[in-house]
Order: sequence, then structure tokens, then C-alpha cells
Amino acid sequence: MIPIYTTDTVPIDGSPPVTHAWPVWTVAADIGQGLETLAVAAGTRGAHAIIGVRVTAYSSTPMLERCALMGTAVVLAHEPAPPQ
Repeated sequence: MIPIYTTDTVPIDGSPPVTHAWPVWTVAADIGQGLETLAVAAGTRGAHAIIGVRVTAYSSTPMLERCALMGTAVVLAHEPAPPQ
């Protein structure tokens, strides 16, 4: 499974720069299922990570809660980022 972060960048020192990015989202019965769905969807398109994940819970009917998850799938360059 690819890493998933709530931060707006990959929070690893020296991580390579992002070369491609696209939005990913899903609606699921629980957060774990939603995270798995995001990871599979992003990974099948070649993403290395998902950043900026946000979760919103809502109820469409009484006693039926759902979670909407959204984030940004990213592809990282192969070379490490230059030191800053």
C-alpha cells in the first residue's frame, strides 16, 4: 500500500519533488475502507503517495453514516530533492 499523509507535502526529509499530481476521492462506510480505496485507486495509476487527505463524515439517512475522503495522489521524481 502507498503512504497516505494529511500534510500538504510528503513529510520526509530529502523526499524527491512531485512530478505529477491528481485528485482522488471516495465515499465509504468507514475511514479504513476509504483509505484502502484511495490507496488502490492512486496506486493503480502509478502514484507513490497520497497527500493532503481530508475526511468528512456525514449521514445520508438516520443510522447510516458515511465518510467522504479526498486527497491528492502524487508521483515523485526518481532523484532525491536537492539539499536546502
